[in-house]
Amino acid sequence: MNRLSGICGLLSAYWVSARWREAWLLTGAVFAITTLLSMSSVWVALASADFLAALAGIQTGESGPDPVGVVLMAAGAYLGIFLARTGGGALRHFIASTLHRRARGWLVGQFNDAILADERIALDLMSDRSETDGRPRMPDAIDQRVDECSAGLYGGLIGLTMGLWGAVTSIWFVSSALVARSQPVPFLDRWGAQGNAMLADWLGAGAAARVDLVPGVYGSAFLALALVAVYVPCVTLIAWRLGRVIERLSIQRQRRDGAWRGEWGAMLGRVNQMATARGERAQSRVNDQLYGALDQTWGRQNWLTAGMMMFTSIYQFLSTRLLAYLPALPAYFAGGLSFRDFAASGELTAELIGDVSWFINVMPAIATLRANSGRLTELARAIERVRQRREFYAETGVSDFHRDRRASGPLLALEGMALHHRGHEAPAFMSVAQLRLYPGDRICLRGLNGCGKSSLLKAVAGLWPYGRGRITLREGAHMFFAGQDPDLPDRMTLKALVTYPDHPEQHSDIAAAAALSRVGLGNFIAGLGDDLHQGRNWRNVLSGGQKQRLVLARILIARPDILLLDEATSAMDVDAVADFHRILCECLPDTAVLAVLHGEHLPQDPDGGSFYAAALDIHDGIGQLSPIRKAPLYAVQHAAE
Repeated sequence: MNRLSGICGLLSAYWVSARWREAWLLTGAVFAITTLLSMSSVWVALASADFLAALAGIQTGESGPDPVGVVLMAAGAYLGIFLARTGGGALRHFIASTLHRRARGWLVGQFNDAILADERIALDLMSDRSETDGRPRMPDAIDQRVDECSAGLYGGLIGLTMGLWGAVTSIWFVSSALVARSQPVPFLDRWGAQGNAMLADWLGAGAAARVDLVPGVYGSAFLALALVAVYVPCVTLIAWRLGRVIERLSIQRQRRDGAWRGEWGAMLGRVNQMATARGERAQSRVNDQLYGALDQTWGRQNWLTAGMMMFTSIYQFLSTRLLAYLPALPAYFAGGLSFRDFAASGELTAELIGDVSWFINVMPAIATLRANSGRLTELARAIERVRQRREFYAETGVSDFHRDRRASGPLLALEGMALHHRGHEAPAFMSVAQLRLYPGDRICLRGLNGCGKSSLLKAVAGLWPYGRGRITLREGAHMFFAGQDPDLPDRMTLKALVTYPDHPEQHSDIAAAAALSRVGLGNFIAGLGDDLHQGRNWRNVLSGGQKQRLVLARILIARPDILLLDEATSAMDVDAVADFHRILCECLPDTAVLAVLHGEHLPQDPDGGSFYAAALDIHDGIGQLSPIRKAPLYAVQHAAE
């Protein structure tokens, strides 16, 4: 992500990546075709002039005895060159589109891999919606940035680069053609002679002889270049100022569009809750407010875009229909140019103005490119920031957790744990001096609501950012966290949901079916390979209790060494809770369990005793371990100590 954090690095990243051969091969093909198309602009201009001269020759008799044949031949040549140029443009578009598609695929892959590199990066990116000086601390609308901005980034870059290269090469070819067809302009020669005389008076005849201000045969070419040098920069300055305003509005519109679209996504993810609460009116007001802000920015952008279009149209009309023919008029009136050469010079001057005006014509595209690249570099910088997790959260509070592994000892050891809320002055709301779990230990957390039970589990799992302490796992120990709201992604088969977060091919169908059967979901085994059940996603098919049974099936598949249960049976009745823990006791006897329970009653093991050997009781923000029943477990020994 470091390379993608700057605009230059972002724009060049694909061409210096591991796929550089593919990138440069396609780019070279685009440049080669663009060069040929630039040369063809001269051919088209000359063919157009020949066609116009042939038409004029019908009246003057310059077309010979068969004027119709001359006109048809000129028209055929004009049409043939134009069709060839059009075909070359289509081929260039296909290759450029392929380059765009592959470059965007590579860029999206980079962001996808970076955001999903571990379990925390996506969470941290969405952890802070606060603003500083009117700007969010973390990037908004991440999905929009990765989707729309990546699509517009390389498409805009490739298009602008093609346009720039085409303009440069076309300027060279058109300028050469103008010089080759240039003719003397009498008043320029007179002014040049007068200038030479003045130089001789000032510098002396010897020094003045080295400079000749008389353009001679380059007169009409000089006028064309002088017109371009004066006219185009003045208009470019106006276009640049308009483009800066359009750029700012583009960024603002993207942000507001992302907020509106993000609200729709969140709303559609909780349609059941909204329907139950009858919250459609309140939600409609929020949607209207967000879209109203978007519409306001869009309206201002439309005014400026329309003004830019009118400005560009007027500029192009003046360039191609009026001003382009002015430089050759003096030579034409003086009889130095035939009508054909006059028309050719006008067409070439129009091409030259158009090529030099590339910056004016693409100003809106440049503004959009800058907006897209700015939002993507913001995201890349944010990813780099959250990768330095302790430093990132230390900006807004106490964040001094230390995580390590040891070759021997307990599966899980906590030392000097103190949990804080956000804010450097926030006091610790919960502390645990020491806690150790060995194989087979089962400890539950007890305390009032809001005392920090779930926060402690999240801190152990690396999901709570604020606090301090040391968390040590035995080397090779595997941890599994099960919360009360299971993660059931869409577009996954039932088997993929059972083996989640592993890939389904890592486990056999028999193992997945056995796990479903063991937890009481055997009725769904027939749909193991389906991603929909009766036309609905599995997330909308399973009840709350069934979802938590599905998580139990995942636990049986994963066979973790350390199991963290955060009200993982909250949607189950008493018998189902007992069955949940009985299955754990029978299938995973050596797994260490640390759990926050839902309800006041402790589940029982098959022998009638408490499933949990000890409890971490939290009173006044301090956690202390106490035994629940006598048993030969390390947890009870620690409590006794």
